[in-house]
Amino acid sequence: MKDRRKVRAGLAAAALCAVAAAPGTSLADGAAGARAYETRGTRISGSGGETGAPSLTAGRTYVDSVGPGEKRYYGVTLDSKSAAYVSAVAAPRPGAEVTSYRDGVKVTLESPDGGICGTASPKIETSGVAYPLADYASRQIDSGPASCHQAGRYVVTVERQDGSPDQERWPVELRLMVEPPVKGGATGAAPEGSSNSPSPEPLDGTPLPRRGGRGFTDAPTLGTGVWRDEITPGETHFYRVPVDWGQRLSAVAELSADGKDQSTRLLDRAVALHAYNPARGLAKRGTPAARDGEPPRTQVATAPVAYGNRYANTGSTVRAMSFSGGYFLAVTLNPPQVAPHLNSSVPVVLRVRVAGDARGGPTYDKDPVEAGFGLTAADRRAAKRHPLAADGDPMPNSGSGAADSKDALRVVGYAGIGTGTALVLGLGAWTLTARRRASARQGYGPPPAW
Repeated sequence: MKDRRKVRAGLAAAALCAVAAAPGTSLADGAAGARAYETRGTRISGSGGETGAPSLTAGRTYVDSVGPGEKRYYGVTLDSKSAAYVSAVAAPRPGAEVTSYRDGVKVTLESPDGGICGTASPKIETSGVAYPLADYASRQIDSGPASCHQAGRYVVTVERQDGSPDQERWPVELRLMVEPPVKGGATGAAPEGSSNSPSPEPLDGTPLPRRGGRGFTDAPTLGTGVWRDEITPGETHFYRVPVDWGQRLSAVAELSADGKDQSTRLLDRAVALHAYNPARGLAKRGTPAARDGEPPRTQVATAPVAYGNRYANTGSTVRAMSFSGGYFLAVTLNPPQVAPHLNSSVPVVLRVRVAGDARGGPTYDKDPVEAGFGLTAADRRAAKRHPLAADGDPMPNSGSGAADSKDALRVVGYAGIGTGTALVLGLGAWTLTARRRASARQGYGPPPAW
């Protein structure tokens, strides 16, 4: 197996070098051809102050925009019994000029009397890499300021960082989710220390093709398995993974390139990976995970899902794992300014594992699925394992069905020549014939209202 990995890595590295050396290809070509985040929802225009702020309705998605230094106001009406989460997804244009930890947005939820109930400030982590930023401000009923436990009209603000080199307005996607109150059941936290346990080993096997979505709303559903996508530098692809009570999510995004090769040394900065919870709250940032001789890879590993995590003092990454449902993985292929060898679409492998047995959760007084939380029967079918497996590890149905494929390529090299055309390197007849299964996109719960 290790020998096969080395062969694949070496051939893919050669392909990436061919991309970099192709005549007539500028470093901006990849980012220029990248697909932007696709905002979907009802158009809305936030006000410049609390007076006249438009209202957000739970379960609906809204689209606005925000300029440098601008602050937009919105209103939400909450009861005195339910937890609430207001998320903002800011989407700078791929290739926009952005600065690390200087560019970002801040979303805040204020009580009727002006108390701060929750806030989040997602920021760009790498200079020159413009990608969607997402997180939420929340209020909990039995924690936080007393003023945030009352019923009434709350104020939501979305503020863009001042002094950004990117003077374009950023599209913003807004969503309010209200979690029903609980009547009992398992409302405790995950076992102490469980979030610090070692990450499961990444799955091995032949990847199944799966095209990522352009945003949260069209993310395809994946289960445990190995998946392959093709991403243009500057793009971010989204995927949805059902995770139940007691389970934890881990994932690895990797390029097929040899990190020890002199020509691909920058590739360890080429792939970014973020995990988000069902309410679009940031659950974990990816960290480099490649060992000597392995392809460049980035991984995330979350804490197990437990209702009581929301009260944890160990940080936002544990608090974010507070409800079962469809979690999201966002994979960004960084632009040529960061990884000069990548200026055309290249294959990215995503190794997903949902570990642990599903356990009982809290008993809600209303259907949580209708509110956007929890798992449907279709979600659980999506998580079932595929009968075909490599190295003894079954690969799941994609939840959208499996693909009907003629060719499973063991080794494929990609080379760009300025137009983004991919050429298969002269590898001879290294293809295997495999049967495909029908593929269809999987939705997640009730459709958003546009």
